[in-house]
Amino acid sequence: MSDSASPSISVSLSEPTNVSTVLDRAGIDYVTVHEQRLLAIYHTGIFNVTTEPESVSNARTLEIECWEAPLPSRSDERSPQELLEDFAAVFDAGDES
Repeated sequence: MSDSASPSISVSLSEPTNVSTVLDRAGIDYVTVHEQRLLAIYHTGIFNVTTEPESVSNARTLEIECWEAPLPSRSDERSPQELLEDFAAVFDAGDES
């Protein structure tokens, strides 16, 4: 599903953050895969979010990868990297538990 050309980004949070809570507040759909990983759907793109070594409910660092780019009709002509950065910005705005 993912390849070496997939855009990715690391996000450091200022305090322990519940990733699911931030996504809920932003209205972003997601599926929890396990304690340290979830998949989020943002503008029809699929983003892999990992929080190792912390859990999703108490994360300080996120690794986010664009697994599948949004459908061309839903991307607003933004690149997968731009959408990845927009998705990561949700955590800057919601950097709280």
